[in-house]
Amino acid sequence: MSPRPRRQEQHPDLQNAIKETAWKQISELGAPTLGLRSIARELNITAPSIYNYFPSRDSLVTALIVDAYNSLAKAQEDALVRLPPIVMPNASLHWELPTVNGL
Repeated sequence: MSPRPRRQEQHPDLQNAIKETAWKQISELGAPTLGLRSIARELNITAPSIYNYFPSRDSLVTALIVDAYNSLAKAQEDALVRLPPIVMPNASLHWELPTVNGL
């Protein structure tokens, strides 16, 4: 077992480091092989320290899914802003109810 890293050697943003390492493992080995111990080993931290950020593997996977959806939403918003405005020549921005018999 490797020694615990000194405080100055620890990751300043461990939660994001855990997620980045998880994405790396998923891309290399597939989601079924994702494990908290292997993430801890790669980050040179103890496995129980991950539980301070993610209480279970499922909570880590949920956080990854939420991040993925947020990233997709951001990409769609950015793409929407870059689209030219749609001009509809017969469209009215003002809605009125038709009058019936002068009423």
